[in-house]
Amino acid sequence: MSGRYPFLATRIPATMSPVTSSELTRAWAERGRRTTWEGLEVYTQTRGHRGRPALLFVHGYPTSSYDFHRVADLLEDEFFLCLVDLPGYGLSDKPRDHRYTIADDVRLVDELVRTTFALDELTLVTHDRGDSVGLALLDHLQRHEAPYAVTGLVVLNGNVWLPLAQLTGIQKALLNPVTGPVVSRLLPARVFARGLARKTCTPMPDAAEVAALEGMLAHQGGMRVQHRLIQYLDERKAHESAWLAALGRSTVPTTLIWGGLDTIAPTRVADHVWETQLRDRPTPAAYWRVPAGNHYVQLDQPEVVAGLLRLPAGSVPDRDVPGAVLRPRGPHGPGPG
Repeated sequence: MSGRYPFLATRIPATMSPVTSSELTRAWAERGRRTTWEGLEVYTQTRGHRGRPALLFVHGYPTSSYDFHRVADLLEDEFFLCLVDLPGYGLSDKPRDHRYTIADDVRLVDELVRTTFALDELTLVTHDRGDSVGLALLDHLQRHEAPYAVTGLVVLNGNVWLPLAQLTGIQKALLNPVTGPVVSRLLPARVFARGLARKTCTPMPDAAEVAALEGMLAHQGGMRVQHRLIQYLDERKAHESAWLAALGRSTVPTTLIWGGLDTIAPTRVADHVWETQLRDRPTPAAYWRVPAGNHYVQLDQPEVVAGLLRLPAGSVPDRDVPGAVLRPRGPHGPGPG
């Protein structure tokens, strides 16, 4: 394999052993395996039956593939599910001197699709920072041929247009070159996890789920790289216009799923993407709001999100989806309105 796939030399089946008291974190680790990529060990997981429609999940900052565990439990009998912890996150390696970039994550995801996951076609399901990885991958695939096809894109809550974002105080402190390293060094994973869960999930997750989040953050001293991870916001700022333009000209059917209670990536972000890039393009698109969902809509309302993922990306069903509200395309574009 190393001759054909220089970036992905080996696949190492392994029981991951995070140092954590969380049984949920340890159980999640045992379901996956390690893949070596450019000297880093990356956590991956597959579930379901190969040959069924493939969904590839890309998580956001500062969490991990575990964000999708509730949705995965609901869909694994119907799909082939592929999950990854990007470098610096979850159960993947977190070197302190590494430069973590969206561009590298695009290369990683591209290589995983070709090799570890071995997919011919897939629907990409992204959240938060993962939204930018997905959009950057679409942009990349418009300019470079690939032996696989992205046949659908599903975008969950994320600040893909920063002028409309509402960053938290801790995000701003971590992003600052002076305060960021200090916050990374001093902020305990437990405090970070509890604050994140309280702010971004409705209702607040139970103690076991918060402990799982803490375990993912704390793995390999992950809190010490938070100021490095969050620099993706500067990369997003530099490229977000180009990435959204790529979405607008894309021929990939696209669905937006947005938790209506989100105060970090509020619905005005999704509204902007819909109005400027998706509503009037000829390729199918759909925009669903989930009124009872917060930023982690897939954790808050997994049955609703799973129901929407069962629909082909961009499609509009002839029935209601309980818990979700469809934004009509209106008179300026095809579709109901």
